[in-house]
Amino acid sequence: MPRLVELNEKFKDRGVVVVSINQGERAKAAEEFLNTHKVVHTVVADPSGSVFDAYRVRAIPVTVIIDRNGRVAFRHVGFSQGDEERFAREIESLL
Repeated sequence: MPRLVELNEKFKDRGVVVVSINQGERAKAAEEFLNTHKVVHTVVADPSGSVFDAYRVRAIPVTVIIDRNGRVAFRHVGFSQGDEERFAREIESLL
């Protein structure tokens, strides 16, 4: 989550929108987590799992980078240190 916060800060003035999807966490627990980690980008609750289904999420975390036309340009399952640099390069390639 801290890396997504950083990506949001880096690209927010360039029209990039970072959205996190929460499925299953109680509202109170999610709110506490977001406050603790100073998350300021959009977080959407998906209690029915419809967003997870639409993007074929079978494991978390998943990062989906969508282009200006609404198409999935990049999709990554899992997260390792340094992936945020790859995400930034991919986002740059779409701007």
